[in-house]
Amino acid sequence: MNILRALFDFLYGILLGCRHDHQTRPFTIEQQTYKVCLDCGKHVFYSADTMRPLSGRELRRMNAVQSGELKVVPVSGATASLKNDGESRAVA
Repeated sequence: MNILRALFDFLYGILLGCRHDHQTRPFTIEQQTYKVCLDCGKHVFYSADTMRPLSGRELRRMNAVQSGELKVVPVSGATASLKNDGESRAVA
């Protein structure tokens, strides 16, 4: 019976990936809190305030805040006219 269980776990891992069931305690290094999956080694980012893993949206927002302010540079008239003069070379 153990052989069947091991075979099932192996196939499940190949087809669906790791479930991250076995994780370490939360670590905070350089103002980033995360847990590490002991099976695959993936960092699962974690919120120390809410005591739960961060969603993809929360993780993107955190990275945007840490990267700094996004500056928008206006396009000059010369480069704008070059974009409109040339024909599209896209291949269908």
